[in-house]
Amino acid sequence: MTNHSKAVAGNSVARLAACAGMAFVLAGALAPAAAEEASLRDGARKAGHATGSVAREIGHGARRAGKTIGGAAKEAGREFRRALKGKSD
Repeated sequence: MTNHSKAVAGNSVARLAACAGMAFVLAGALAPAAAEEASLRDGARKAGHATGSVAREIGHGARRAGKTIGGAAKEAGREFRRALKGKSD
């Protein structure tokens, strides 16, 4: 092997090492970004579950209130009919 060939081979090894080093640096820089993205996704998922739970509870409360109001209106209607029947008799 000539000196020129050794120099070219040495440069290739140096380039390969530099590329490997850059790959490790990029992987190290991207890993926290990927972890942060996953944690953001998990946070958004938890927030969505919490929002859904609150909406469901509000819906149940509204349903209970609606049943109460509906029951009262039904009873008022019965009383009104009884009153009308009583007057017409």
